[in-house]
Amino acid sequence: METKRYEIILEAETPIAHHAETLGNSAILMRRKVRGPDGAWADVPIVTGDTMRHGLREAASYALLDAAGLLDGHALTEGALRLLFAGGMVTGRGDASVIKLDGYRELCELLPHLEILGGCVDNRVVPGTLAVEDAVLVCEESAHLLPAWIVEWAREHRGPLDTCRAHVEEVQRVRMDPTLSPEKRKLLSAGEAARVEGRLLASEAAHAEDDAVAREGSKSSMLPRRYEEVCVGSLFAWRVTATLYGDLAADTFDTMVCAFLANARVGGKRGTGCGLLRAVVGNEVAVLRPRDAHTGVDFGALAPARGRLFREHVHARAGRLKAFLSTVNA
Repeated sequence: METKRYEIILEAETPIAHHAETLGNSAILMRRKVRGPDGAWADVPIVTGDTMRHGLREAASYALLDAAGLLDGHALTEGALRLLFAGGMVTGRGDASVIKLDGYRELCELLPHLEILGGCVDNRVVPGTLAVEDAVLVCEESAHLLPAWIVEWAREHRGPLDTCRAHVEEVQRVRMDPTLSPEKRKLLSAGEAARVEGRLLASEAAHAEDDAVAREGSKSSMLPRRYEEVCVGSLFAWRVTATLYGDLAADTFDTMVCAFLANARVGGKRGTGCGLLRAVVGNEVAVLRPRDAHTGVDFGALAPARGRLFREHVHARAGRLKAFLSTVNA
């Protein structure tokens, strides 16, 4: 058994729009309340551990399906899809296809990443061996809570730390109403054009008469919206720890971390250019040893070297894995 922890500095290659809530048409960033050394409180932007953990689960599941030759599509049941990408769910009694405790060993053999991530088995949740922390913005308010080497690296390579507020900007976007464009209205049928023209005339009349009720009933679908985002170039500190039993588990853990970091996308607004993180530098920490052993890790170079044992293991059991996924209900 070994317990391995990766401490990683992530950089926002694109803005990070990971939101906690929406107030009206404004989306507010996810933040963690932090108390500073002087007793003052601050709300520091984070990417939640749930989000980071799900990224690891998705990356590992895609790596597994790729190794088994099951990425061509049309190969999974609904239960298999839930098991791979959501850890399954607690099922009812009497279903012969649910995972029983005596079948959990086979599940871990065929899907080795689930032993680390955990999942649902019949009427209970079986915990994994993975501890995933929030990715925390590296800033003045969080510096005293982060590993010392992360703060030192950030100051050496990025200059003095800023306040958390300096990393946040508010953006406004507008979804336009195509019926407001005379050019686009020419594409409408005669009946639709008349209906839209009537609504526009009613809107003009309501505005002229200052009639709030009529104005609401005839307003266009144009939608202005605002949201907060963490700026490009901001750094996040992230730690992930796993207790591992055997060489296969260690290789599987490395596979999921490297696969996730190869294309780490988090939060919302991904369709409009937000959410991409990249690993800048990392340390591998051997835990539960007489001394903490910090070893620098280049995750870009690590990815091709690690994962061979995982891929060979899954490929050799591809037939059994396909049969298992075709019947599992999780």
